[in-house]
Amino acid sequence: MLLINATIGPSPIHGIGVFTREPIKKGQLVWVRDPRIDISIPVSDIAAFPKPVQDFIYMYGYMTMEHGRKVIVLCGDHGKHMNHADEPNLIEAEDGISDIAARDIEAGEELTCNYYHFDLDAARKLGR
Repeated sequence: MLLINATIGPSPIHGIGVFTREPIKKGQLVWVRDPRIDISIPVSDIAAFPKPVQDFIYMYGYMTMEHGRKVIVLCGDHGKHMNHADEPNLIEAEDGISDIAARDIEAGEELTCNYYHFDLDAARKLGR
């Protein structure tokens, strides 16, 4: 769940991206996983969905381990549109369930994260 005022729009990185509407200070908490809005779907359950829903889940969710099983976390807000960068402006906090600003971020900048730091499916998504 994004904790800052953000919007989505065309991204120079890929498709749609998330852009902050406010300045963000280095170290500021920007995103936190919140089960009230960010849902976990066991990978073993995904085959039961129609193919278009499966495609959506795999495109917009990220794969992680939760209680010893693989799950896809699907963000319920604009966070699902955050794009990858090798040198992102958001980094994972020590708690492993939130992101903080790696540096000061100007209003209007696209928010980015490094998929390889949290998504077990990053290589497939990025074609690397």
